Amino acid sequence: MQPLNIEKTYRVLLGNVDHFRILLVGCGGTGSALALALAGLVYHAGQKGITVDLALVDPDVIEERNVGRQQFGVASAVIGDVPKAADLALRLNAAYGLAITAWPRSYEMGMARDWFQCGVGSGQRAYLLIGCVDNHLARQELAKTMAAFDGRVWAIDSGNEQHSGQVLIGNLTDVSRIRLDRLGLCSGLPSPYVQEPDLLAPDPQAQNQSCAVMALAETQSLMVNRMVAAIAAHYCFNFILRRQVEQMATYFNLEPTLMSPRLITKQQIEAMQTAVRAATAL
Repeated sequence: MQPLNIEKTYRVLLGNVDHFRILLVGCGGTGSALALALAGLVYHAGQKGITVDLALVDPDVIEERNVGRQQFGVASAVIGDVPKAADLALRLNAAYGLAITAWPRSYEMGMARDWFQCGVGSGQRAYLLIGCVDNHLARQELAKTMAAFDGRVWAIDSGNEQHSGQVLIGNLTDVSRIRLDRLGLCSGLPSPYVQEPDLLAPDPQAQNQSCAVMALAETQSLMVNRMVAAIAAHYCFNFILRRQVEQMATYFNLEPTLMSPRLITKQQIEAMQTAVRAATAL
């Protein structure tokens, strides 16, 4: 009989963090759904004495074709020239009594530097950069941020195609720093852009149509962005309320409905370290 071999899994503990600062980049199909979930999470965390600051970044304005697929109303589309980030922040602040910040412009690394290094005071802090963007150029800017903050900022990257998608989490560009111990703890995880470097390259099969147009044509599932947002929101739940990270990534497909995690194991970490060394040697 073949023996059952179950590989040991690890987790990352954030420690006694009492203040989180989150920067959500992209307020389209995935980002707008995730913003709604995050607002509820921020409110719930506040009831438990945990401070969570949230900022939304997106240069786009609401169009009629965004309504339905994205979390915006018809009125905002009719008014015209209403920034997505500002609309979301206004509505969520009114609904929950929060102080969400809106930056209606394209993301640049300096935004993270300003957001994550301000608010010096007592207590421990954790920083989270969430990417809900749909192009390699925006992701390159996010990857530069992760390299600059190497280890001091965590990142979640959310992405999807027509009926499938993935959510990745990590904090380290220098993966040689990752350590595993006998207690089942891991010192850090590869950045999403180290885990999946192809996210930083142009997609040769990318369509010229926007996600909104593809949703109207029913070539993209109306639910795929909501699925990505739900998974990313659960990552945030674990990050903020449980103060831990239990896996590196989640991959899913809606046709047929399948979901697969990338757990934190010695084999996975060593494979990432080997891949980085090979890429550096080229």
